[in-house]
Amino acid sequence: MTYFLGLTGGIATGKSAASTLFKTLGVPVIDADQVAHQVMAENQTVKEQIAATFGDSLVIDGQVDRHKLGQLVFGQPTALAQLNAITAPVIRQALIAQMAAIKQASVVVVDIPLLYEQGYAELFDGVAVVAVSHATQLARLMARNQLTAEAAELRIASQLPLAEKRAQADYILENEGSLATLQAQIDSLLTKITD
Repeated sequence: MTYFLGLTGGIATGKSAASTLFKTLGVPVIDADQVAHQVMAENQTVKEQIAATFGDSLVIDGQVDRHKLGQLVFGQPTALAQLNAITAPVIRQALIAQMAAIKQASVVVVDIPLLYEQGYAELFDGVAVVAVSHATQLARLMARNQLTAEAAELRIASQLPLAEKRAQADYILENEGSLATLQAQIDSLLTKITD
């Protein structure tokens, strides 16, 4: 039987690094962000609803301008809720379909940044949170996305606080150190899951 592990954390905590490490061990990883981008690129109904809700200027040549949309919704709880109402059901359906399609794996990791915020926890046998300090998260986000401290704080604030994610998680992957340290934690986690 396949063990489905939800992988989450805050923005810029190292979920992608953890996902890559799982992949190098041969563990299938489903990336919810990629699924969301695919939904935005391919689902005509979603594109039409985004244009109707946020304006035609957000859909150019049949594609959603994700950068403009991000600027519009981050830090705006009402706009973010509207976007989630449009996209969340379609993304959830696509994720469940991808999970069902994976057959011969003992463990499957599903990387979902908003796992708790979107109510995905019940889909998994366990949830691991990639965690760092607030200072590390802020510095990484500012450097990675070329954001001001204020813009980075808005993005961090749009998610459930890491402390709450830690409290709900079955497993914590501390990512303040090196990749080797993170790898050791992942190895230990996989041993716990598969034993």
